[in-house]
Amino acid sequence: MIQPQSLDVLLGEYTEQQKVWAIRAWSGKFLALSDSRFPGRRPVRFFTSDYDAIRVRDAVLEAKPSLFKLRFEVVEVPLLDALRKIKADKIPPIADSFVLNTHDEVYPVISQLRQKPTERQSTHS
Repeated sequence: MIQPQSLDVLLGEYTEQQKVWAIRAWSGKFLALSDSRFPGRRPVRFFTSDYDAIRVRDAVLEAKPSLFKLRFEVVEVPLLDALRKIKADKIPPIADSFVLNTHDEVYPVISQLRQKPTERQSTHS
């Protein structure tokens, strides 16, 4: 199972050239999602493909149509630069961890988002 990782761990595992995809609001903030697999955590999710990021973004908007106003977009970003910017952000909500989702790890996230609201664990966006 994937686990949220700290910035320090990721800085040692990836290069400055590593590109990933993220879901970013028009304001420039990255989307952080609660996940029942990580109680009490709100990781920012990065993806190894734009296709997976688009699928998660669409599932978020399907689950919470009120978030359309945030104008989420899927963007390719240098992983380590994005992590440094997120960590430096002092305005809440601050993500407390980071997850780099591979293709195989995206389905559980989408499934959780698509549960009926009465069944859904607390999902914050």
